Amino acid sequence: MFVEDSESTETIAEAVVARAETVSRARRVASDAALKSAVIACSDEDVRALKEIAFNSSYMSDVGRIQEGHLLCSALWGRIVPFKLPAPHYSSGETKLWNTSDLVGSPYGGTNLIAQGQTFTVSSPSSFDGLDPARTSTFTVETRDRSYVFRSVEPATDASEAASSRIRLSRCSNKANVCAFVSRPRRGIWDLAPSLLYTIIGIGAALGITFSYLLIRRNRTARQTLQQRFSLAMRRNEIELVYQPLYTVVDRRLVGFEVLSRWSPAGEGEISPGIFVPMARQLGLSSDLFRYVLSKALREMAPALAGENAPYLSINAEPVDMASEDTVRFVVSVTQQAGVLPDQVRIEITEREELVCPGVTAHMAALAALGFRFLIDDFGTGSSNFSHFAQSPFIGIKIDRMFVSAITEESPLRPVLPGMYLIARQLGLEVIVEGVETAEQDALLQQIAPSAVGQGWLYGTPVQADAAAVLAKSHNGDEPFTDP
Repeated sequence: MFVEDSESTETIAEAVVARAETVSRARRVASDAALKSAVIACSDEDVRALKEIAFNSSYMSDVGRIQEGHLLCSALWGRIVPFKLPAPHYSSGETKLWNTSDLVGSPYGGTNLIAQGQTFTVSSPSSFDGLDPARTSTFTVETRDRSYVFRSVEPATDASEAASSRIRLSRCSNKANVCAFVSRPRRGIWDLAPSLLYTIIGIGAALGITFSYLLIRRNRTARQTLQQRFSLAMRRNEIELVYQPLYTVVDRRLVGFEVLSRWSPAGEGEISPGIFVPMARQLGLSSDLFRYVLSKALREMAPALAGENAPYLSINAEPVDMASEDTVRFVVSVTQQAGVLPDQVRIEITEREELVCPGVTAHMAALAALGFRFLIDDFGTGSSNFSHFAQSPFIGIKIDRMFVSAITEESPLRPVLPGMYLIARQLGLEVIVEGVETAEQDALLQQIAPSAVGQGWLYGTPVQADAAAVLAKSHNGDEPFTDP
């Protein structure tokens, strides 16, 4: 097992280095293209050129201009009030590096901003996703002298807690100033294939240690893992669903509902989706959760989705949820069983590295050909990438709530939402804005994003399926909604 574990760790380390080289090369290409531009910095023509550069880069989420320590404009932001940067974490010649966690008030997160001369690039936070599908490894991407950490990736919680001994190694690039430092747990007897484990147990029984094995197994089983609890909750239909209405901004017409999950284990109170959804992803249960939510939501919402001018149902998904060979068959089957039309199902995909995998894009394309719709979720948070609109069948974007709150504040993010809305409309994309909480935000959205769809507590709180059906029926005649 040690040899196999060592080889697996080395494979991951080599994959991390290779990805780091690819990201570094993409950064240089994007930066060089921006540096070669002959137009006036941050002019309309320049911003359009920056957008084209970002659109064609698979690993860059933004490209922009910097002068005297201030960000001036970018593909994502457009022109902004100069945004002052703190002192860089790392400098080498003209190249300066910042971790985005230090850029308070910026739309970036979980990545790095690298400035070279008067241009800067921001790599996608999902650049290193998918390199360890089992999510048992800890790895960092650092400069060779370990003076700067580009990225740090942690394992799933259970994997981290279970590891008693680990294999550690490092690999460095001969093309870029980056190294990968990987730590991965060694497997124990409980990680062996069941057939081999039972053989060993049988031999142990002959040697008189069966009782010890049974005692150990009993104690191990007594501590039910979080993965088992969550899987059991889905099997027992204990994950509840509620539905938040979506309205057109300009005239408040009901157009859809977003599915939201709720988990309240007995005796523990409600566990936030912000906790159990990422946990499901870390534990490899994301696809199970997606299928559970989709099938249950379609059953519950079938009455609300029936009739003329019926709304659509929007459900969140990860790219990995689209990867299984039977994905298309499953989605089509549960939709048909519920009597819902394909174009009434909208799948909001969170952008991650797996999104560019051929299997994922092929299955999405197959579903899109049948009428299902796809949108990019949390667009603009730093993980979204313009190039995906050329590679995948997205028909729209969902703009993160932090940009909605910024439009009524003195924030450097204030111009971001209008800029993203304009880009989206020029590309023929639908726009949903989430987190609309105040009348002031609503009034501004009617001016700067009139064709958008809005979601938030101002428009409507999440409701049960029966209440959603009543709400949908009251709007089937297309009457404007005037009393949120």
